[in-house]
Amino acid sequence: MEELGAQRVWQIRPGLLYRSLVDGGMIYDGESGQVHHLNASAAQVWELCRAGATSAVLAAALCSQYEVESAQAQADVRRIIQVFADARLLQP
Repeated sequence: MEELGAQRVWQIRPGLLYRSLVDGGMIYDGESGQVHHLNASAAQVWELCRAGATSAVLAAALCSQYEVESAQAQADVRRIIQVFADARLLQP
């Protein structure tokens, strides 16, 4: 996975269907037939990725929402983005 630079914008792979839920979200990948269930923080990252947010904005949003330190939010964003990349939900 590419380094999490502050200005990096993660692109969602076209054709994925997303549904926001009360406690997170759900992504349906029609190509693979898989459904991905997201917890609240992963859903927030997904929604911000869809909106074209930079990595810095993703980390700042987690800091604000969950009152965590910047280093922890950056680590969380890296982990979430890695899960999305491993599941082939992001454009290369």
